[in-house]
Amino acid sequence: MRVILRAGRIVLIVVQVFWVSVSLYQSAITLLGQRKRPRTTKVATPRFCVIICARNEERVIEGVLADLSVQSYPAELMDVLVVAHNCSDGTAAVARRRGSDVLELQTDAPGKSQVILAGLAQLRKSYDLVGVLDADSRVPGDFLEVVAAASPDEACLQVETVPRADGDWLSAGYGFGRRSRNVFWWRPREELGLGTTISGSGFFARPALLERILRRSRTLTEDLECTALLAADGIRIRYVGETYVEVGEPNELADSLRQRSRWARGHVGVVWHLWPQVARQALRGDLGALDTAIFLVVPTRVLTRTAVSGAFVLRAAGMRGALPFGPLGVALAGEWLLPGVIAARARLLPMNVAGAQLAIRHGLLSLLWFPVGLWALFTSRERRWDESSRSSNGKPDAIEAR
Repeated sequence: MRVILRAGRIVLIVVQVFWVSVSLYQSAITLLGQRKRPRTTKVATPRFCVIICARNEERVIEGVLADLSVQSYPAELMDVLVVAHNCSDGTAAVARRRGSDVLELQTDAPGKSQVILAGLAQLRKSYDLVGVLDADSRVPGDFLEVVAAASPDEACLQVETVPRADGDWLSAGYGFGRRSRNVFWWRPREELGLGTTISGSGFFARPALLERILRRSRTLTEDLECTALLAADGIRIRYVGETYVEVGEPNELADSLRQRSRWARGHVGVVWHLWPQVARQALRGDLGALDTAIFLVVPTRVLTRTAVSGAFVLRAAGMRGALPFGPLGVALAGEWLLPGVIAARARLLPMNVAGAQLAIRHGLLSLLWFPVGLWALFTSRERRWDESSRSSNGKPDAIEAR
């Protein structure tokens, strides 16, 4: 029995050390990344093609097409291609009416990778960068101009994604999580030169590179898979926070759970197939690959916050094998106090009852990742793509730049 208890305490210590170490690492990145590094500006005028991936998006696609039609970037240096994938509505007709090139694609298997690859095969001109947008996205008038300014010497870029403000209880709660991650996670990483992950909408890449990595894709989360493949090859994804792409969140809980289950299954698949490759690149001294490897294992601070808080409770209860208060206290401050200070400085939330309610709502929704993650582990082989219900994203007039 003593041997079993001793082994149990060793396991407990190892588990706590792991979570506290990851927590301290993430807090250090957030803190150190608050300093703005100087940037050099180069004049660049790349030729763009923007591929819009659409599946039964008749109600919303006109918005993003209107936004792209009024860009401040020279019109002769940009083209738009809509890939209408397995559509049974008027998506293609709406796109043609707006003057866009359209490819109607029918496939048996789901997934965005084959949609983008079909779009790349359709290109008849030479482009410097190919961008990918979802059909329900919205972009400001300087979108391509800012991406162009950030593009010199970069192979892949991801524009900051922000939630659409539609006032819905569910989408606003998840949308706050998206804004929080921009402030606490991606912006600090860009300031430290670590880069970001591809987020599915609003990313740009050199055409040959995009085709090469997509042909290696095997999951329904092509964005995360491409991120891991690029990290394994030592290619950084530049985070562009000077402009944004507005994306919608599901308004129905069932849609949200299905979407997040698909993401979680894909995450499991990416870790299983690609984490060793990313880890090998990290062992060569690539800090960006190291950061990606950690992200793949611990993709959210909900995990570290829960683990550190639990370890602190164990220490307060006097459990043998619990870590000392010193490192636990520092980690706990990094999980709770540091984000609070940064959130206040960034005015992430209004300092009133509505702000507190939104924070609580987001916290409750974040807890759903635990059952979603467990469900994904048990259904990791499932490959389903369920359509989400769409609500109109307003008038198709171009949205104003911030």
